[in-house]
Amino acid sequence: MQQADAERLRTNRTAIVDDLDVHRVLDRLINDGIIMSEDYELMCSKPTSKDRARLLLDILPTRGPTAFSVFLQALREARYDWLVDALTKQ
Repeated sequence: MQQADAERLRTNRTAIVDDLDVHRVLDRLINDGIIMSEDYELMCSKPTSKDRARLLLDILPTRGPTAFSVFLQALREARYDWLVDALTKQ
């Protein structure tokens, strides 16, 4: 992931943690190889939605150059348009 994209995740972390239901984006992230089965199991073991979102945000920057764009696509498909807008602002 590019540094600028990682920074966008960092600056929008609170909004993402507050609003994101990780289960709504996992299928796309798994399908595109961003999230592995071990990650999925770990996320599912977290007791709250906020804990799952925090873990996802910690994992994403380590998953290669396409992780940010795939995450944006997953957010679009799950109708998190306000998060997409926040992450793509210049």
